[in-house]
Amino acid sequence: MTKVLVLGATGRTGKLIIEELAKNQSLQIIAAIRKANDISRLPKIERKIKTHLVDIENAESIEKAIEQVDIIVHAIRLRGNIPENALVELDKRIRQAIPPTKEIPMIIVGGAGSLKMNSGKYFWEDPHFPTQTLPRGRAHAQLRIYLEEHSFKDKWAYLVPPPAYIPEGIRLGTYKQAELDLEEDFLNEQISYSDFAIAISDAVREEWQGVHLIASST
Repeated sequence: MTKVLVLGATGRTGKLIIEELAKNQSLQIIAAIRKANDISRLPKIERKIKTHLVDIENAESIEKAIEQVDIIVHAIRLRGNIPENALVELDKRIRQAIPPTKEIPMIIVGGAGSLKMNSGKYFWEDPHFPTQTLPRGRAHAQLRIYLEEHSFKDKWAYLVPPPAYIPEGIRLGTYKQAELDLEEDFLNEQISYSDFAIAISDAVREEWQGVHLIASST
């Protein structure tokens, strides 16, 4: 059975990802939580979910969490006025915690701020980018640059939703992948959290690699 560690398991995206992963009986889900009572914030599903206390600021804590893991889903959503290198540093801590003799793929929930404009700039630099999420948008762009410019022992996939990423959107049960050379056009797309979670589940099952733009199929 493939063991999947979900980081950010109690977030809105993380919970929906767990619900989708739970439909695959060949996967064992391990939800990373910050404190014991966060168990109550996990989705209520029929399958039993294992949990592991994880401090994402502590490399040793991450290392203990991934000792018996086969794949990692990174759905952590850092909030507030975070440094632009916050997600890069988090990625480094996770990778450093992976044993050198083992390969653990990582499926990462991306951010629209990392989308590349025709001008050569990133979407977070556009005047229309939401001010309240600017720090996270900038951090996601830095993470994408870091991922694309480096070679890693462990495979990765970075899935990007469009700016219209809708928490309570209708679950259609499908999605589409947009072309990477049409990223500015992708700004006009949308997708629900539920349908994006389906793409994450497929990325886990099929071990996707590289950057993927995920939008609603309608």
